[in-house]
Formats: sequence, structure tokens, C-alpha cells
Amino acid sequence: MKPRGCAQTQLLSVFLIVAGLLALCARSLAAVPASASTPADSGQELARVVGVNYAEVDGRGTVTVSLGGRGAASWRSFALKDPPRLVVDIVGAVLPSRPEPLAVADGIIDKVRIAQFSSTVVRLVVDLCQESSCTVSQPEEDPRQIVVTFPKRVTGVEFREVDGRAEAVIRGSGRLGYKTSVLIEPPRIVVDLADAVLVGNPPPMPVSHAIARQIRASQHSPDTVRVVVDLVKETTYSVFTSPDRPGEVVVDFGHRILGADFATSLKSTRVSVKSTGLPPVKITRLTDPHRIVMDFDDSVLDSPDSTIEVGDGTVDRIRLAQFGPMTVRVVVDMPYYVGHTELPRGPGPCGTWDETAVEITRSPLYQKTIAVDPGHGGTDPGAIGSTGLQEKAVTLDIAKRLAAMLEEAGAKAVLTRTDDVSVFLPERVRIAADARADAFVSVHANAGRTDEPAGTETLFCSNVPMSSRLAQCVQASLVKETGRLDRGTRERPDLYVIREATMPSCLVEVLFMSNLTEELLLIDPAFREKAARGIANGIWAYFEWRLEASASADGGGARAGPAKAGNAARPGNDSADGGGASCADTVPGDVIEAQHGPAADTGGEGGTEGDTGGGNGQGT
Repeated sequence: MKPRGCAQTQLLSVFLIVAGLLALCARSLAAVPASASTPADSGQELARVVGVNYAEVDGRGTVTVSLGGRGAASWRSFALKDPPRLVVDIVGAVLPSRPEPLAVADGIIDKVRIAQFSSTVVRLVVDLCQESSCTVSQPEEDPRQIVVTFPKRVTGVEFREVDGRAEAVIRGSGRLGYKTSVLIEPPRIVVDLADAVLVGNPPPMPVSHAIARQIRASQHSPDTVRVVVDLVKETTYSVFTSPDRPGEVVVDFGHRILGADFATSLKSTRVSVKSTGLPPVKITRLTDPHRIVMDFDDSVLDSPDSTIEVGDGTVDRIRLAQFGPMTVRVVVDMPYYVGHTELPRGPGPCGTWDETAVEITRSPLYQKTIAVDPGHGGTDPGAIGSTGLQEKAVTLDIAKRLAAMLEEAGAKAVLTRTDDVSVFLPERVRIAADARADAFVSVHANAGRTDEPAGTETLFCSNVPMSSRLAQCVQASLVKETGRLDRGTRERPDLYVIREATMPSCLVEVLFMSNLTEELLLIDPAFREKAARGIANGIWAYFEWRLEASASADGGGARAGPAKAGNAARPGNDSADGGGASCADTVPGDVIEAQHGPAADTGGEGGTEGDTGGGNGQGT
């Protein structure tokens, strides 16, 4: 019989052996892979991972894990480095089958892998091309999804000039939000793009341009990309998202306005604005004072605000300024205005810039003094028509209209009377002489011994050279404007005011007061306006002829300017005054702008020679 102590020792040894075997079995069971096993009766139902997919949503790379089954799952995430990757553990889930890695390569995500990490944890691994921020969420509206969202991507920058318009372009995925600022010393524009990651690590990009030196891009913070445009000098700009390419943010420097130029010729001054490309432009004429305004949109002035002094009798000066952030205003100041033409836009003469130009009509009347003499007045009514219309009222009204037109064209008009007062003939001549007038035009209405004579005629005295030329020009323009019968020009040395005037002069018989048809026309304010305009155009034509003749005699037809202008042709010669052919050949169109309706119908018969209106010896 064995001692009791020995039996107890043997029992203890057996117990320890059995306990060790049980522990070994437990460790062996725990070592079985989770993807190849299901949990023992744990009492908790697990969610099933039924899908993993990648999509780009509003420019953001998005990985979505879809869950099935009745079990509830949660998640936890963390980042790893070397290589960079994001790990999302889905707790309380199983993966029925292990899919192949999902290749993405969008610049941030390289590929997506998923596997059963343990019996109740499925691990999602997002392999990254570079470190990046992200968000992981399980939407309340759809808790059966776990969504991993990455920022938008900035994929590149570029500086380009298209049709003369310079811009820095930031390319990305989706519509990028941005905030801009300007820094100085040195000048630069900063564009911060929030919720974005810079793809790659691009080096600074040199730029050879008058506006920018280089463009730099960097990851300023985990979720902000900073793009810097280093400028040659401070400038204005605008930033916008391209409407047809929403993934682009454009720093727009617009078209550059390089400057302005002018060229003066006998009949006009050409003002041109140089630009890169052809920006939108609005051209407006303003008055008081006279000026033409050109507003160039989407444009930047290449140099500081400046003024170009011209002073050629058509243009005083040209002013250039940055009127708004992206609007350049060019103002052409003028001493008067009679007309302008917008010329076709296109490349400049050298082809190195584009050009927007206006041609401004040059007035030969500028700084000329014209004495305008309304016939009769006061106690002298002049001719009286059958309706009771008095010549003195007609001549004063036409003369006032004529004076206003001449002033508008840059001349100084001196009226020998401005009211219904008597002014004797020597006083009329003296007023013109004291004013040092360059021409004298007396306005009358004709009268015949019967009611048959009709039409227009202009009288002159050849005591002063070029009076016949002035009469020809006035007669031709007046007939052209009114459409009335042309009775031509005649020399009348018996008429005091044109005989004694010391400057070229003429006396205009507009129509016949004694002809009822023409008297009714003279009553009409619209016809009086036509008559005044016709006389003004004739005076214009006369001084334009003198300007051309003088320039031709001097051997040049244009003032030297920044651009060359052509010479004017010399008119022919006639024996009366050393001038050209009949002024009817040189009468311009309506250089004084029309304001009323069409000319009256031609009427009347010119068989009887008219005489000047009587009373107080006005005409003689």
C-alpha cells in the first residue's frame, strides 16, 4: 500500500498535464485565420461587407464600403507612413469573400485593399500616392455605408496668352474654392485653394512675360494649396472659375493696353490705341467738354496713367488711365466736334500689336472768325412777302442758326446784329473788320418784280481775292442742301457790304420772298435749318479748299506725328482768285450734322433776274 502523499502527488501531476493540453488547444484555435473562420457562438450577429467601390464625386476621390446583413458595424481609422496609407477598421463585420485590390491612381489614391483582419474586424487599406488629409463618415441617412472622402486635387498650373489675353491657369478636379490676396516687395498674387491637395511636388515654373516672372505651387497646409504668381510689377487682375471648364481657376490679367498714338492729316486726326489682342471696347462721344471716350474691358494698362499732348487743332490731348480693376479708359479731348469714324480693328502696321482707331474729322474752321451779317433789321424790314413775312426776321433766324453751327465746328462767329435793331452798312463792315474776320457772309432773301422768279443765288465783289471762290462754295452747298433752283453766282460791286469788306465776302440770297412757294418754305423752321446748314457747309468747303491749297503750295499735306499721314491733292486754278475749279466739285457732304427732314421740292422759274430786298439802301 502506497502512502497517501504519493497518491495525491500523482493526481496533481495528471491534473496539470490535462490543464496544459487544454491551454494548448485554446491557443491553436486562436491561431486560425479570421477570413477562414466564423466566430463561435458569440451571441452577436455581424454585418457583412458586400461591396467596395471608388468614384469621383464633385472632384473628390471617394471610397465607399457597402454593408449588408442585420448586424451593426462601427469603424476606426488611422494613418501610416512609409509608405503612406490610410487604415479603416470596420468593427463587427465579416468579409464573405476577399476581392482583388482596386486600382485607382488618381494622383492621391494608388489602390484600395480590403481583408478580414480578425474574426469581427474587416480592414480597409487605402494605399496613397502621397500623404493627404481625408474624412471618414458613416452617413446618418444611410448607415449601411462607410465613406472615405479625399480632398479635391490641384493637378497643375500654366501661364498662357491666348489672343493677346494673358492668364495663369490652375487646373484641378471639380470646382475649386479660392481666396486671393496681393503681396508687395516683391509684388505677387497669392491664390489659396481650400479643401485641396497638390498632386506631386511641381518646381517653380519660369514665365517670360511682361506681367509675370514665375508661378509657384505648394501644399500650404494639410488641406490648402497655395499658388503664387510672382509679378514683374504691380498690376490689376481678376480671378474666376472657367464656366466651360469648372476644374480651372483663372487668374486673368486681361489684354494689355500698350499705349496710344496719333497722326494728323489735312482733313482728320487718327487716334489709335495699341493692345495685345482686341479686347471688348465701347466708344462714346461726350460733350461739355467735347471728348471721345474708349472703354476697354478685360484690360490692364501696361504703363502708369499718362497724357499725350497733341494740340493739332483737332485733338487737344489723349489721356489713358486704369478706370476700373479690369477697364482701361482712353479719353480724346477735343476743342470742338464735327464727326468721327470708327476704323476697322485689327493688327497694327508692324503686326506686333493690335489696334483700335478712330478718325476724327478736322475742321478747317477751327480758330477762324466768321462775320455773319443778318440783312436788314429794325426800321428796315427788307422784302415783305404776300403772307406778311418780313425779310429781316428770316435773315436773323437763319443767321443765328448759322452762327451756332460755325461755333460748333470750332469757329468764332460774330453777328453784326443779334436782335431786331437797325445797323447801318458801314457799321456792319466795321464790326467784321474789328473782329479781324477771315470771311464775311451776309444773309438775305430775294425779291422780284413779279412772283415768278425763284431759286438761290450768291453775290460777290472781286475787290478782295477769293471772294468769288467763297461765293461758289456757299452757292453749291446751299443748293445741294435745299434742292432749290440754282441761279449761280454773280458779281455785284454795287452792294456796299461786300464791296467794302476787307476780307473774302459774299451775299447769299436764300430764296425769293416774292414767290409764294418759296415764302412758305422760308416760314418753315426746318427749311431755315437746312439753309443755315447749307451755308455753313459752303463756308467749310471754302476754308478746306484754302487749307489744301496752302498745304500743296508748301509741299506737304500733313503735320508730322507719330504716324505718317498722306498729302492732300492740290486743286486746280482759275483766273478769278488763283483757286481751283468750281467749288461745286469740292463741296463735302453734310459736314454740319443734319437735324431735320428732306429738302423741299425744286420749284419756281428763274426767267427774271431778281434784285436785293429794298429799304434803307440795305443791299446797295
